[in-house]
Amino acid sequence: MFRTRVRPSLRTVVLAAGAAALLAAGPATASGATAAPAHGPARGNHPMGLIAGPAHTATRHAAAPARTHTTPNPLLKEQFSSGTDELAEAPAAALCQSYLGKPNPYAPLAPNVDAINGDTVVPVGSQTGCNAAQNETTVAQNPANPRNLVAGSNDYRGFNSRENRNDGTGYAYTSFDGGKTWTDVQLPHLTYQTGATAPLSLDDSAGDPSVSFGAHNTVYYANLVFSRGAPAAGGSQQPSGIVVSVSHDGGLTWGEPTIVHLDGYNPDGTAAPTNIFNDKEWVAADPNSGTVYVTWTQFMQDSAGNYLSSPIVVSKSTDYGAHFSAPVPVSPTLATFTTGITPFGSGSNPVVAADGSLYVAYETAVCQTAACNAPTDHNAVVVATSHDGGATFTNAEAAFNFDFPLNQDTGRSTLTGENFRINAFPQLTVDRADNRLWITWADDRNGLYDSSGNSIRTDSTAFVINAQTVRHGDPSWSAPVAVGSGTDEVYPAVAAYDGHVAVSYYTRYYDPAGIGLDVALVSGSKGSIGRAPQQRLTGQTENPQVQFVSVGQVSGQLLQGVFIGDYTAIAMGRDLSAHPVWTDFRGNPALNDPNQDVVTQSVPASR
Repeated sequence: MFRTRVRPSLRTVVLAAGAAALLAAGPATASGATAAPAHGPARGNHPMGLIAGPAHTATRHAAAPARTHTTPNPLLKEQFSSGTDELAEAPAAALCQSYLGKPNPYAPLAPNVDAINGDTVVPVGSQTGCNAAQNETTVAQNPANPRNLVAGSNDYRGFNSRENRNDGTGYAYTSFDGGKTWTDVQLPHLTYQTGATAPLSLDDSAGDPSVSFGAHNTVYYANLVFSRGAPAAGGSQQPSGIVVSVSHDGGLTWGEPTIVHLDGYNPDGTAAPTNIFNDKEWVAADPNSGTVYVTWTQFMQDSAGNYLSSPIVVSKSTDYGAHFSAPVPVSPTLATFTTGITPFGSGSNPVVAADGSLYVAYETAVCQTAACNAPTDHNAVVVATSHDGGATFTNAEAAFNFDFPLNQDTGRSTLTGENFRINAFPQLTVDRADNRLWITWADDRNGLYDSSGNSIRTDSTAFVINAQTVRHGDPSWSAPVAVGSGTDEVYPAVAAYDGHVAVSYYTRYYDPAGIGLDVALVSGSKGSIGRAPQQRLTGQTENPQVQFVSVGQVSGQLLQGVFIGDYTAIAMGRDLSAHPVWTDFRGNPALNDPNQDVVTQSVPASR
């Protein structure tokens, strides 16, 4: 979700003296390196009218800080401790405004399908006149009816009069014909602008969407909710919480939200002091019962806003989402940590296996001590396993995670030449027919770095690992296998069924300038996924800078396209078709101008 978490500083420990910084002259030029991706084609095919824009594309990948670990990129603890923050939206024209009143330069979307219906036009702010943005996608498929899909996103079509801006409101997109057509339904009463009552009336935004199907056509839709107001006196963080909306008819209608957990709320809807910010929730349902789990990250700060830890927690419902338990630790906490897997993580992804075992994948730092200053300290994909219904967990490292270099100007990790933030969080799925777990993530271990650990050019690669589910102990994970083209792939998503597995992702393979994005997919089996051919899903390379503009922390220049969401999604069921759902930047050329939309396509899975 595009938001500002309150932290003490916008500067970071990695702004070392003497850091080399390369700024592009405009958004069509990659900074840090101007060469095409190593394996890219000779020419891209994006509309030339979308290449230029009124702002810099500023990639100032930081010089490697004085560090003790051998990996060049910051550990998660360093990222969270540094004070880096989301950039505030600038009071300047977003790129989408430059296309108003002109023909949409993109070709029709087909065979891609736009899931957005009844979009609104932004009345004020940097996106005035543009269609409202939708980004950060989620999707689930009904195990009892594979033609029933439910998707969601950060949907900004609701206007918040208290903020005088459009903000996230929570929408579900429902299909009963396998993704050919979609019905958009607003979730009721999550936020102030959707008529929430106290205490949720304090919320200005809902986001970080996650959906999961349970038994009897029941769909669970989890959201982060939060206030954009200042923290209450005596606290360092804005009010934030986790809610779940439930549908019992496959996503056509939704009940009132169930509060899973809140921090910083008084019962009357006013702010209370808190030093906790809840973030990055995910939901997983048992398809055979009324049990559903929600995991999330609790960012713990002190009263001055300094980062302390970010443990993963879980809450459980056994009555179809009507009530949830108090949160239980999934990862170690500062109080229980001794060595190894730390409480400095985020990006949790739970799944429920066929035998009811709960698995939670997340990224965290693995360190000798809580200081995280030993040479072998590193980031990792970790999987927590519970065989007792989420009461207790064992945590085990599943794979090394190289993560990404920091962009000084955005204050977050980016690809070379891009402004949108990225992460290396894992996505986890379970093949309940084959009893096999799959994880995907992307990191920059194949990027180009100098001898001092400074990033010269990113080359993000998507990886998968797999393991058989187990009734006791922890799964044994395979070695990582690279998928796709290996040319700056980000935000991969994975789905699997009956031995088939599919991974979708953004890639810069088709754009030699290194700025345009496409969505691609590979599918295969446990033995073939690593050599499966890449299938391009988007018919044209797209400019991701169309919405969300900010100002560089170092350059002071306008930066277009600083947020496209923090993940994408894909589903697969007994129809053996992959259903990737992603943030697209073309709008719907038949109806409107370029903007962030939710787009999908059904693709038969190979094996």
